[in-house]
Amino acid sequence: MSKAAGLALGVMALLVAGLWALREGPAPAPAPAADDTSGIERYAFLEGLPLDEGGYALLLHDQVTGDGLRVVRDAAALKAAQGQAYYTDNPGAQLKRTLLSVVFLSPPGMPPDGAFVTVLQDKQAVETYRCYRAFCAGNEAFDPPHERDMAGLVEASEPVELVTESFDHHDTARARMFKLMQDADAVMIEPPNLPAPGTIVFPKRVRLSLPAILLEADESGHQPVEPFDEAALEARFVAGFTHAFPETDAYRLNPMRIGRQYPSLQGWPVLGEGIDGYLRDADGALRGLGGIIVIEPTLTVDLTERMVEALQAEDAFADMPAFAPPEPPFVADRLAEMAEAHLGRPCPDCFKIELDVATVDRIRVDTLDAPSFSLSHYRIVPQ
Repeated sequence: MSKAAGLALGVMALLVAGLWALREGPAPAPAPAADDTSGIERYAFLEGLPLDEGGYALLLHDQVTGDGLRVVRDAAALKAAQGQAYYTDNPGAQLKRTLLSVVFLSPPGMPPDGAFVTVLQDKQAVETYRCYRAFCAGNEAFDPPHERDMAGLVEASEPVELVTESFDHHDTARARMFKLMQDADAVMIEPPNLPAPGTIVFPKRVRLSLPAILLEADESGHQPVEPFDEAALEARFVAGFTHAFPETDAYRLNPMRIGRQYPSLQGWPVLGEGIDGYLRDADGALRGLGGIIVIEPTLTVDLTERMVEALQAEDAFADMPAFAPPEPPFVADRLAEMAEAHLGRPCPDCFKIELDVATVDRIRVDTLDAPSFSLSHYRIVPQ
């Protein structure tokens, strides 16, 4: 039995058991005590903070303000609220709802961001406290209900906005960050993803797309029958590229990314001789070819203008090994069977599958925007 089939049977058994238990109505639950706080958690988010040391601020999220992000940077207001400000959360209710969604085959989806307050120190996020939205919004019946005491923090808060800046060099972004550390109106700086100081910044960037690779899928449709070694492919490419282009100080290869595509329930579209559009069955439904995983390896290269021209030459990759692997034999065999059944005669090469990929037989070069480095921070909205 496949893992997918086993999972389906397991979920069905759980559902049947639930329905059997409910055949005469659910057993009455014991009445909770009036002061029952089962599953309720209380957060005093300022408790224990050494506010006298300075540098602290509090970011209030929409669950608190109802009107977007606001920040409390008044040390006196924070000190006055310490020991009083708190809220209650009910994470157990959220877990129960998620489990019920699974049992009754209703996908829970992605929950909305439950951020409540974020403690800041020296313009960096120290800790974010969250709250189950359905509970903390107070628009659903919970026993006991959500409680909060913001102890004057909302009244002492100021609106903030997100500002994102782009820079041509990471050292410029780093210098801007140091300047923002001295800016009183900058209340939180997002951790920037910058390379190490002194890293060379090349003026150009290209994307290299390697030929798509077809892998036979197992019965789940999402795992290859033969394991695919991503690290080996990247190592082979790097070795071939640096051999063909030995001036390694003129470019920098970035990590390879492996994209994956899976067919729809109908399979990859089939087209060819004697087909008007795509192959369809007698009822007019698409009849494609399944059981194939498509692998798309890509990587970006930061480089000089001269290297861009070299990579765009017609024979740029002539000294590199071929990266277009042979098509799995079962693809041609199954397409030949489909062609013979549809045309009424053998026609081994008449049918093909259509894939939405960048390339199937060569390395494709696409120019991208020049490298840039971003820095984001939250600052007080000018009044």
